[in-house]
Amino acid sequence: MTPPLRPDLLRRMRLVPLFADLAVEDLALLLEGAVPLRLPHRHSLFRPGQPADTLYVVLDGHVELARQSGRRRSVIEVAGPDSLIGDEAVFGAGRHDTGARVLAGAALLAIPAPPFRTRLAARPDLMRQMLATMSLRLRAMLRQIADLKLKSTAQRLGGFLLTLTGAEDGAARLRFPYDKQVVAEQLGMQPESLSRALARLTAIGVTLAADGAVQVEDLVRLRSFCAEEDEP
Repeated sequence: MTPPLRPDLLRRMRLVPLFADLAVEDLALLLEGAVPLRLPHRHSLFRPGQPADTLYVVLDGHVELARQSGRRRSVIEVAGPDSLIGDEAVFGAGRHDTGARVLAGAALLAIPAPPFRTRLAARPDLMRQMLATMSLRLRAMLRQIADLKLKSTAQRLGGFLLTLTGAEDGAARLRFPYDKQVVAEQLGMQPESLSRALARLTAIGVTLAADGAVQVEDLVRLRSFCAEEDEP
């Protein structure tokens, strides 16, 4: 029998948008049977077409969701902490549309889907909240697609760098959270294009340090550059 989730993990689940408004007792019941996992770099969670029988919450690290067509690979999303992945286990045809693999090691909570679905059926309020969460995620992905079409490679990279800090102004020293090749794929560009985009950003005070960190002199200036309709 799987032991109940530790109190600290239950509290952590309140950071997941889907579970934010649930009482701790309801959350404990819904997540009964869930197991925390620590998985290594490039560990495959699932592949396209495989049966979807588990939901995952990312506790720490990142998980890449991608599709492969021949030699071409497209990164759909990189899910970070407090993200829920594997929605197909609850909604849809019950098979995964994408593949998922761990980037640079990650901690996850694996939630068995069958009992989760049974308990969810008794909670229409949570079902509505889950649909709303999925809708928000879809809109975020549509905005990302629009940016890929409307923004230059330098603006896309700049926007990504801005997501790595909670600061609004001043300088910042940032680090890519996972391999630059994955970042390039996520932003819809080739690795060499990412290097050129980074070089383009030097004109507005964004430089790559010898230790691999990215130094941003002025976050407001970078944000303004990313918001411009046309490149200067």
